[in-house]
Amino acid sequence: MNTTNGYINQFKPLTYNAKSNKYIVSWGLKNIGGDNYKWNYEIFNTKPSIDTIKKTITSYINSQTRFCIENKFRWNDMSIYLSIENQIDYKLLFDTTTLLEGSNLPEKVKFKINGESIYYDFETIDDMKDFIITMNNHIRTCLEAGNKAKEEINYDDYVL
Repeated sequence: MNTTNGYINQFKPLTYNAKSNKYIVSWGLKNIGGDNYKWNYEIFNTKPSIDTIKKTITSYINSQTRFCIENKFRWNDMSIYLSIENQIDYKLLFDTTTLLEGSNLPEKVKFKINGESIYYDFETIDDMKDFIITMNNHIRTCLEAGNKAKEEINYDDYVL
């Protein structure tokens, strides 16, 4: 996947470059200020089918959604890495703490922050609840943005 900048009239969802004998699929048009726009594109050696175009764009949006979930979570002024494994571990710890009515507290948790391990002590169920709710809201926000991006793609525009 590639990214380019240009003017809105330069953006074409599907183009054929006769000089290079290649097809260019573009998506994700965003205004970056004034008359300047940014978009993603992929180059194909042969004319891509609509299924290939859908897979390419969907795969990109899914990877951006995953990146958002894993790398954009902030809680208590900390940027916390949320791999799938970490999400499960944090949720299991919360469920266990809730079942034990907090008798296991305090719980020391290792957060990955900017590639570095930081330890945090959850002292109360409310503190842990705030973390889990904030984490779930973050995940939901990233998923909603990804779904919205997918819904905004008009695949009728990809017919030459």
